[in-house]
Amino acid sequence: MRLFTGILLGLLALVLGLTYHFGGIRLGLVTLTPTRMWNANGATSYGFLNTGNGVTVTGVCSATSGVAVFRLYSQDGTQVAGQQCPKGDWTINLEGQTPFITYRLVTEYRNYNGIVDISVRR
Repeated sequence: MRLFTGILLGLLALVLGLTYHFGGIRLGLVTLTPTRMWNANGATSYGFLNTGNGVTVTGVCSATSGVAVFRLYSQDGTQVAGQQCPKGDWTINLEGQTPFITYRLVTEYRNYNGIVDISVRR
């Protein structure tokens, strides 16, 4: 039984190590809760339907290393707002003001360590 437990713990440590190295670890859901990230890499995309007066993405990011890039795209693929979050504490404010259109928020992480907390107002 001890051997089985040791092997299981070893495999868990290996999986966590590989996840951290290749994709990073993210705890939380960026648009709903503050999200803590360790060595996050890659991009995520979130879609928002505007109900009349545009879409505003606000929040904060606090990076200890790496960079996070936030881009807001309109329905036709045009970037309407963008912001970077390098090392330090930053406020996020992205606005799309075209009425009755869908927006897509793309967040790109490059070896990002820190916290991201954003909210969307439509």
